[in-house]
Amino acid sequence: MTSTTAHERPRRRAALAAAGLLAAGALAAGCGAAGGDSTAGKRLTLATEIVADAAPAEPFTNALGWTITLSKAHLSVGPLYYFEGAPFTALRAAPGRGGAPSLLDRLARWAVPEAHAHPGHYRAGEARGQMTQPTSVDLLEGATALADADAVSGVVRSARFTFGVPPAGPFAAELDGHVVALEGRAEKGDVARVFRARALLADVVSDATGEPAVEGCVFEELYVDGPGVVTLVVKPAVWLDQVDFEDVAGSDDGAPADLEPESQARRGFARGLKKGTAYALSFAPGAPQEQEKEKER
Repeated sequence: MTSTTAHERPRRRAALAAAGLLAAGALAAGCGAAGGDSTAGKRLTLATEIVADAAPAEPFTNALGWTITLSKAHLSVGPLYYFEGAPFTALRAAPGRGGAPSLLDRLARWAVPEAHAHPGHYRAGEARGQMTQPTSVDLLEGATALADADAVSGVVRSARFTFGVPPAGPFAAELDGHVVALEGRAEKGDVARVFRARALLADVVSDATGEPAVEGCVFEELYVDGPGVVTLVVKPAVWLDQVDFEDVAGSDDGAPADLEPESQARRGFARGLKKGTAYALSFAPGAPQEQEKEKER
């Protein structure tokens, strides 16, 4: 596969922008008729929240044997988009529609094994929703409410996560122009490193689209037909899974040392930020107030 040349990048950016306009147009068309209909779908407003998986302040061990404890985890969040199309890692029959996957889906799965499917094979399909208000969050604080999403009813299977550039919201000043800022301690045997891992726009730009977006994130498959809450789960452990802290400078005074540019640790961190498995979405029906009461029981 050939790499994207300089003259191709503007075309890809233009194509992505056009896709965004088409998605917005599809949502507008779906919301056009009062009450909606079986073809276009009906208008929905979905609450949105973001949370880190498990307990991000608890230690976890990455693939290279480093046990990591985070003390800071700030993220700049951009728009979220939801789609009907399924990533190759989640090809299943549409809920409520019955039947097995189509012949085309079965052939595609056979031709491109799920574990090795290239992101370029992802097809978003019809737009189902969008949350367009950028902000910034502290992932160590638990669940944080985001802006509501405009949506239309229908099957949802995948999503596009984007980093907010430039950072906005309550932690924009602390991010200081970065889209992600982590601090913590990594230990392996007798070696300990106090680190700071930060990423700029250039670190998270997609090789395929030239945009700070992660395409084809899994959205737990279901048919959305009423109000509810979309939950975006972010997994810092995936971001740091391939980071080797061996070459990170030691600290005598406890101050965190940055991952050096072009270092193996920094490259591993940047790769982790672009992994679709670091972002997972789900939907729970019902009004947000009802869900809060259910959690308190």
